[in-house]
Amino acid sequence: MTPRQQELVRTSFSLVLSQEERITELLYQELFRLEPSTKALFRGDINEQRKKLMRMLQIAVENLGDKATLQTMLFNLGMIHQSYGVEEHHFVSFGKSLNFALKSVLKDAFTPEVEASWIAAYHYFAVTMKNFPHGTDAVQVPHN
Repeated sequence: MTPRQQELVRTSFSLVLSQEERITELLYQELFRLEPSTKALFRGDINEQRKKLMRMLQIAVENLGDKATLQTMLFNLGMIHQSYGVEEHHFVSFGKSLNFALKSVLKDAFTPEVEASWIAAYHYFAVTMKNFPHGTDAVQVPHN
């Protein structure tokens, strides 16, 4: 990601934070529409999952310029998601769902440049999560 893309993601995410419930509601509705089978992957309270998602997104966005911290968190998330049964196609559907939710919430602020920046960010997040090291060492989530 370019520094400009990182800044666009950070700036637009600050707008998203004020509409946290709406964006997560739209995201999961779209995900379950695209991939109905993913509903079974959520074993706990979906409202808690929405909060966790926003917290992880916030940490990821805050650390876009700190690849070491971001990579550590994403590797950990990759291990966790693999243990839940998340598959390759789920990442694709989640990315489409995130894009849909961002576009719905940000409206005119979701310019083509902002959209391209989010696509680049999510691509990095997803690829890093999927490519976590398959060793035996546990990876810790940063608590920013």
